[in-house]
Amino acid sequence: MSPSINSSKVLVLTDFYPVGLHETFITPELETLSSLFDSVTIIPTNLESNIEEGIRKVPKNVNILTEMWKEARKKWSKMSKLTKLSLSKSFIYSSLKEKRKYSSPIFTTLGEAAYACHLSKEIEQAINIEEYQAISSFWLNRPAFIGAILKKKHPHLRFLSRAHRGDIIPNQGSKTIPFQPLVMNYVDEIHVVSQDGVNILQSIHPHASEKIIVGRMGVINQKQTPHRSIDGCLRVISMSRVVDVKRVDLISRSLSLVSRPIHWTHYGTGPGMDELEELTSLLPDNVDVSLPGFVESHDEIHTVLRSKPWDILLNVSTSEGVPAAIQECFSYGIPAIVTKVGGNPEIVDSSCGHLLSPNPTPEEIATILEEWNIDNESMRTAAINRQRDKFDIQKNAKEYANSLLKKV
Repeated sequence: MSPSINSSKVLVLTDFYPVGLHETFITPELETLSSLFDSVTIIPTNLESNIEEGIRKVPKNVNILTEMWKEARKKWSKMSKLTKLSLSKSFIYSSLKEKRKYSSPIFTTLGEAAYACHLSKEIEQAINIEEYQAISSFWLNRPAFIGAILKKKHPHLRFLSRAHRGDIIPNQGSKTIPFQPLVMNYVDEIHVVSQDGVNILQSIHPHASEKIIVGRMGVINQKQTPHRSIDGCLRVISMSRVVDVKRVDLISRSLSLVSRPIHWTHYGTGPGMDELEELTSLLPDNVDVSLPGFVESHDEIHTVLRSKPWDILLNVSTSEGVPAAIQECFSYGIPAIVTKVGGNPEIVDSSCGHLLSPNPTPEEIATILEEWNIDNESMRTAAINRQRDKFDIQKNAKEYANSLLKKV
């Protein structure tokens, strides 16, 4: 029998979400989780990075401890190096062990330890953690380390972590994310969004292989959009942050080589926006570009996908888990052209899109766009079937919620 999840409380640890522009793909899962739990408390854990404007809407039974978080940031910024070192002293042995086994820089790991100890103490002062049944972390880096500290002190908690991509692959020169080996000792399960991610994580932490499983996220099922381009213009959509790993500039460079009429719309912003605007200003007359920037809510993007004709989603990232943008577009029957990296091949194949090489040239992308058949109905049907089969958020989030409240 599935565990009861009535009158239950779960603590969700994130990097920034729901503050700022990051982690937009948490929204559908949070909406589903909040409908299954009596109360959800979200605590962002990033104490150092600049805060971007905006806060995402959350369901009524979701409590965001933004004031606690802001106060923790303020205290951290004023804390002396000596005080931070004293916070991390209980992790000196673990840091030395990680350096020896995983080549992790000791000052990096000690800094992470101080960071996590500070925030875990702030959390314990802000809430009565004994009232909570579970912790869920997004993702398997700082939030998970904080979750592990709380789990160690409060063993009644069920502790699960989501894992995506950037929280799995360590920085150059190290063999693991700081304190990920320690997290493995306390986490009950790690739900990785792709089999590719599972394989990588199990190779790094073979002793914890049984805890590392595929746990797909997903999106809400939609009706297949009836809209198609009927005027001969190919309409392309892309959705991502404008940062180096997403290579949005490569899309612009590719479009300069396409001769057919094409309209490209990119949703998202980031530090590379000025360069992108400059590149798009140089595109030929047959290419029309729209850069709406930051999307305030998921409702807005759904309105866009539902009401306008789209022929392709384009994603040319260097690294991915299983992009939520692909899942969203597939839910409306919009095929995708994506790079063959990370978990992309687990959602896109020739039946519902096209896999580019991992590092495509502008010429390779342009050739596919030039030859794309707008009227391929079988591909649209395959896209929507793929989403409903593997990436149904209500089904996947219920499975995750049931796992969260298993007996410790």
